[in-house]
Amino acid sequence: MNPPDSGRVGVDLTVIAPCFNEEGNIAELARRTRETLEAASVTFELLLVDDASTDGTWAAIEGAEVEHPGLVRGISQASNSGMFAAWRTGIDTAVGDVVCLIDADLQNPPEAITRLWIELHTKNVHVVQGFRSSIQWDRDARFISSRGLNMVLNTVFGDRARDNKSGFVMAPRAILADILDFKHDYKYPQTFIRVAARAKGYSVAETETLFQPRVVGTSFLDATPSARIYADVLTDLVHGVGEFGRGSRHPVEALHATPPPGTSPAHGYRGARRVLLDTYFASMPLHAWLIRPQTKNIYETLHRTQWFSPEELLELQSWRLQRLMWHAYVHVPYYRRLFVDHGLHPRDITTPADLARLPMLSKADVGANLYMDMFADTHRKHEMHRIATSGSTGQPFVTYVDRQQLEIRFASTLRSLEWTGWRIGDKQVRLWHQTLGMSRTQVVRERLDATMLRRTFIPAFELTDAGLNGLARQLEAIKPVLIDGYAESLNFLALYLQRGGRLNFEPKAVLSSAQMLTADTRKQIEGGLGAKVYDKYGAREFSGIAYQCDQSNDHHVLDESYIVEVLKEGRPALPGELGEVVITDLNNFSVPLIRYRIGDLAVAADNSQTCACGRGLSRLGEIQGRTQALVHCANGRWLPGGFFGHFFKEYDHLVQFFQVVQHEHGRFNLKIVRGRHWTAPAWDGLVTALREYVGDTQIDVDYVDDVPLLATGKRTPVISTVRLDFQTL
Repeated sequence: MNPPDSGRVGVDLTVIAPCFNEEGNIAELARRTRETLEAASVTFELLLVDDASTDGTWAAIEGAEVEHPGLVRGISQASNSGMFAAWRTGIDTAVGDVVCLIDADLQNPPEAITRLWIELHTKNVHVVQGFRSSIQWDRDARFISSRGLNMVLNTVFGDRARDNKSGFVMAPRAILADILDFKHDYKYPQTFIRVAARAKGYSVAETETLFQPRVVGTSFLDATPSARIYADVLTDLVHGVGEFGRGSRHPVEALHATPPPGTSPAHGYRGARRVLLDTYFASMPLHAWLIRPQTKNIYETLHRTQWFSPEELLELQSWRLQRLMWHAYVHVPYYRRLFVDHGLHPRDITTPADLARLPMLSKADVGANLYMDMFADTHRKHEMHRIATSGSTGQPFVTYVDRQQLEIRFASTLRSLEWTGWRIGDKQVRLWHQTLGMSRTQVVRERLDATMLRRTFIPAFELTDAGLNGLARQLEAIKPVLIDGYAESLNFLALYLQRGGRLNFEPKAVLSSAQMLTADTRKQIEGGLGAKVYDKYGAREFSGIAYQCDQSNDHHVLDESYIVEVLKEGRPALPGELGEVVITDLNNFSVPLIRYRIGDLAVAADNSQTCACGRGLSRLGEIQGRTQALVHCANGRWLPGGFFGHFFKEYDHLVQFFQVVQHEHGRFNLKIVRGRHWTAPAWDGLVTALREYVGDTQIDVDYVDDVPLLATGKRTPVISTVRLDFQTL
């Protein structure tokens, strides 16, 4: 869509009015539109599309252009092509960021345009549709037929609209163009604007407007609809069901989607497991914090979207991103300033690739603006949840998530757990801090939730040498299908088993999370527990971001929820390159995190081919630790924290645990828990090998009895207070 150079580039709003034999209404339409929008301080153009009128409509349009220079523009169609063609012509030539469709007959008063404008900019929606008030609307056969058709449309398409077929609508130009990209030629296309919007994943709000009697001209519909009109409407309805279905091609309303009728559940549960699943979601308010029963719709939708092609997922991400951009620009003061300061507008960010035009968001940026400029003015405090990270890298962090984000990430987590082979109803053990930081009410809900999912928590920070035998006995008694926990805790258990501990059963799968999973740690866990290990990459701000499947060591990104960039020197990292992870959360509209520097390093994956598992989700390679865990060496080299994990895996006979602590450039402290086969000559050989990488860096060695776990159950291998920007290294 390339608007012509009309001298009106950058106007706020284009009002499009198809005109057929409307010569008596043009002058008043132009005058009232101008008075209304100028009073509201909205820059605009009025685009009058003459649909081959047989009266003096074109002359009237030319007169309006002279009367309102630069504000009114006329377009003449060579043949009478109908309202839909006039809309498309107008949208293709519009220069406004937002487009409003209105009839030229003045039955929708131009003064109501500002009502739609205000609604679009105060509600978190893509489209605003004016519904016709019963005030001043003649109760004739057309009124009765319109109300009857609206009831039919609501029934067929599962909606609750007051006026489905209203053609008085407003939306961003690109979004409206997508909505009107119909596959069929409908006799009455305005009937399906709202239906198409919902089917394509756009949210719609309604606002009441007057519908006044026509004073000048003749309606294309008779006062009493004919049998032919009813037949055309029925034909349109059949085509509409075929094109739009009852559900959607993509999830709607932030992934709240209802599967098409007659389709079987994508999750495949039957019998007792299906009953358990339905009961679990139906009882959500009792055992889940801020999560509602309708989250089941998201869960079922995600079971379908994981099989989308990469192109379909990109389309899904793009429309969700556009929705987020418009929301952030309108409702979040921080982002509004950001757009203005960088000369950008939401129309400039339409695909994930366009995000590069925005600056990255640091934790410091969030902290400095959290109260209140990072808060959307539409946020609901009772639907928000405070998130605080542990601050294990010396940088504690606080932000907030909303109900929508919690619901989608909950459903995503449940789906991703199933990639391991675990199913609803199977036993599960989590080596985790079950109730750390929770209120009493949340603790009660968490325990009820665990009971329903047959999940047993074993606090990770209680894993000691003395308690490992007891843990093994607990596992034998439970016999879980899935063991889920921190990599450090799982590795501790695996080493216990490899050193002679016993476990008389094998779980089906192990899910590792929270810490970097090295190849050596994976090998130890799989060897000790006899089960395949799956890795989860996540963060407190988002929960799960990417998970492994059973076909690849790469991590599938949850593309429905996040746009994940891996950047090196400010550009996308090439496959195999180490880069900084930057995340845009498509779910959180209360405190949006756009291009957020989460502080992690990962290897970029080759996404030119889809995974052997068949999922179209994009992938991340190995997670290599924190950006703040980079260690500066005297030879000028920066080593990622993951390097030390790989290095020390060859010396597990010498070193049981290690921790690198750096407070100044070119020097670090190395804490060592000596292994059972430690000797001074062997240690000297290790240091010599290490110096091949760190050069003449000063290494201060401390032999300690233990490297303690944090309260959350994590052990941090590298801690650095040396501040740096990975993109500038």
